[in-house]
Amino acid sequence: MAQPRDRPGSASWPRRRPPPPQDASWPLHRDEQEGFALRYPPRFVAGAYRNDLPPDLVKTLRTSGGRLPFERALVLVEAARLGSRDRAALPVGEITAITIEAQAGPAAAARRDLGRQIYGAAVTEITIGPHRVQKFPGFPGPHGSAAFYYLVPFRDGAALELTAHRSFLEAPRGDTGYDRVIEQIIGTLAIDPRHP
Repeated sequence: MAQPRDRPGSASWPRRRPPPPQDASWPLHRDEQEGFALRYPPRFVAGAYRNDLPPDLVKTLRTSGGRLPFERALVLVEAARLGSRDRAALPVGEITAITIEAQAGPAAAARRDLGRQIYGAAVTEITIGPHRVQKFPGFPGPHGSAAFYYLVPFRDGAALELTAHRSFLEAPRGDTGYDRVIEQIIGTLAIDPRHP
């Protein structure tokens, strides 16, 4: 069945974007546990956030079956901005980054619902490559309009959450343009249909 064409000015139809340019030489990140793979521009390095939670809170979260904040997040930082930081233990909120994390079940539903409550009709749906993407005006939480925020639904209510700073936290300051980078990354996203 043919895909419907976009109707300019119609809010009920998703806006289509041409697939962003992809380069097979870009570094590949594969998440076997969540069943997806993506590529990111080579000026970025992949890392992870440091866990700064008190040990008793970590134990409580683990005992209840919960996940630590950003536990499985892929954190992308421009190599030129990394400095002497350990990319395997990046400080949350202290370095300009793009954060990518799969959210499932109640966590994914909560993100979508909160974002829609906060932003309402300002949430747009765009198509990037084969993916229908929800683009929010800001992060549905404490960072608000200081962050870019995208959700890519991918199976059984799960969603890939992509968040990025709008402005650099380090000098030289200015706009990051990371919304364009996120859309390039989404254009490379491959989801394993065999994954449960």
